[in-house]
Amino acid sequence: MTATNLFHVGVLVPDIEKAMDRFSEALGLTFMDPAVAHVDAFEQASGTNVLDLRITWSKEGPPYLELLESQDNEGLYGHHQEGLHHVGLWEPDPVKLMERLVGMGLTKEAIQWAPEGGIIAAYTAPRELYGTRLEFIEASRKPGMEAWLTGGSWSD
Repeated sequence: MTATNLFHVGVLVPDIEKAMDRFSEALGLTFMDPAVAHVDAFEQASGTNVLDLRITWSKEGPPYLELLESQDNEGLYGHHQEGLHHVGLWEPDPVKLMERLVGMGLTKEAIQWAPEGGIIAAYTAPRELYGTRLEFIEASRKPGMEAWLTGGSWSD
């Protein structure tokens, strides 16, 4: 993993439409229409649950700006986590990388599981990296996600 795998920066916000307006005004960005991202299995300290997140992405990038609407809970996407949420990077082997990072003393905070059982993304806890949470996205998802971000369908 190198910093050249940087894909996006995620910001957790209380109101996605207001945040879109604010970031558009401040940075000149345009955004996709907000959508609900459904996660079948999101594992964190409180257990593994279904997760539905309201999100949008900047049309400009990479790196892209991802806005995520906070939720009324104590989890990774709760209101108390609002602000700069994560730095997203592509990673060919998130399992191996997380093992290495945990060996360095970093904490695995969460795992987003695919329906077939593979990892979609793995998250480090921010406390060991000066308040920065890293999100490692499994690299085989890159072509579909990039097609979607440029106006195509995920299956392109």
